[in-house]
Amino acid sequence: MKNLLLIVALVITGAMNLNAKTSIHIPTVEEAQTNGWEALWGSYDYGYIMPENYTFVDNDEFKLYLNKAANVATGVQCKNDFSIALQMGSSMERESNEAVYMLEALYNGMKQPYAVLTLEPKVSGKISLCYSRGKNSTTLYVFDTTAKDGLGAYVMANSVLFDDVDGAVMPHTSVVNVIKGHKYYIFGAETGANIDFYGMDFISYSDPEYATTTTENAAGSTMISIPTVEEAQTNGWEALWGSYDYGYIMPENYTFVDNDEFKLYLNKAANVATGVQCKNDFSIALQMGSSMERESNEAVYMLEALYNGMKQPYAVLTLEPKVSGKISLCYSRGKNSTTLYVFDTTAKDGLGAYVMANSVLFDDVDGAVMPHTSVVNVIKGHKYYIFGAETGANIDFYSFGFTSYSDSNYGGTTGIENVVTGNDATVNDGKIYTIDGRYIGKDKENLGKGLYIMNGKKFVVK
Repeated sequence: MKNLLLIVALVITGAMNLNAKTSIHIPTVEEAQTNGWEALWGSYDYGYIMPENYTFVDNDEFKLYLNKAANVATGVQCKNDFSIALQMGSSMERESNEAVYMLEALYNGMKQPYAVLTLEPKVSGKISLCYSRGKNSTTLYVFDTTAKDGLGAYVMANSVLFDDVDGAVMPHTSVVNVIKGHKYYIFGAETGANIDFYGMDFISYSDPEYATTTTENAAGSTMISIPTVEEAQTNGWEALWGSYDYGYIMPENYTFVDNDEFKLYLNKAANVATGVQCKNDFSIALQMGSSMERESNEAVYMLEALYNGMKQPYAVLTLEPKVSGKISLCYSRGKNSTTLYVFDTTAKDGLGAYVMANSVLFDDVDGAVMPHTSVVNVIKGHKYYIFGAETGANIDFYSFGFTSYSDSNYGGTTGIENVVTGNDATVNDGKIYTIDGRYIGKDKENLGKGLYIMNGKKFVVK
């Protein structure tokens, strides 16, 4: 059987619930009235003004606080019926990837009090951000003020599409690593495209629930398959470092997926390694790297620039979405703060802009490195490069999932996120799983009431 590497995404219920997580709480209007906070636009029917220096969380794992007063709106028109949202915006121009330098710069020229959050992790981990709105390509930013010796660098600059679904905007969940001892600003682009921000979760890197991947099951429709060594031998592909025991060389222009939703392909030959020392026991991984310096946020401009000076053939992937949606990337390794990049070559009239520059911590857990899953928006008709920082910090890349923006699972609120599967034989194997991923056989007749997954699709027994 082909070795599929499948992503099971974040388990999210209501306004962002994760296993083993700490979630922020946006106070209700009733709480605001009790606290004597000012009504929004003169009436609590619209919401209220959250006061300056409000602290959402300050525990052993992280501190998250508001720098200045900010609007909290009620009656949010969201597909998942969020009833309240923090309004985010800043003075940053849309699609800008200029350094922030000073917090005050984000407030200059604000039309009304929009939120800029400061995050101070006390342990390393990842944050999950749930939000919607904003018709620009870099609408929500996470900026690491500590990186590059205090110069700072973006670790996320992620888009949210504005299309309505069933009369309401779709929520989006994005995931990014954060590092102990660093300080981060979380803010939106411009005040005219303010963001409805519903919640944030934090999960520490040492927690067993940090990884959200499995090699056995997933719900949904489209996922890449990294060919096995046996398939490579059958295809006559070159052995890695002279022996198939190490892996093989995937050939130039190899296409993982080309369907109605997207095309994902390899630009040049790249290493595929076996025996990966990963906590989730992945047996095979695509090796990623590039000529980009660690923590660099310079524009790529040309694909060839990513290959200059490579020590050996590392993977640079090209993604061409045919519909808008989000991608899920599962990977590990690399002890730098911007180790995996997603670069939109189409943005800014072809100048390009990063939509993800996400870290992977290198600490071992139970003798093996931890996998990480990151989620980012992609836009129909744009072209993206996916690559790692430097070849000396190559990344073990396990899998890639695509969920279209119009799909009911796009918002991430149904339990398990859609993934991509490139192996119909495996998807149609008749195996039945519970919604939490337990294999329970193939007999549908003896199932109790509940929600199950078979052949990559959910079904209900009543």
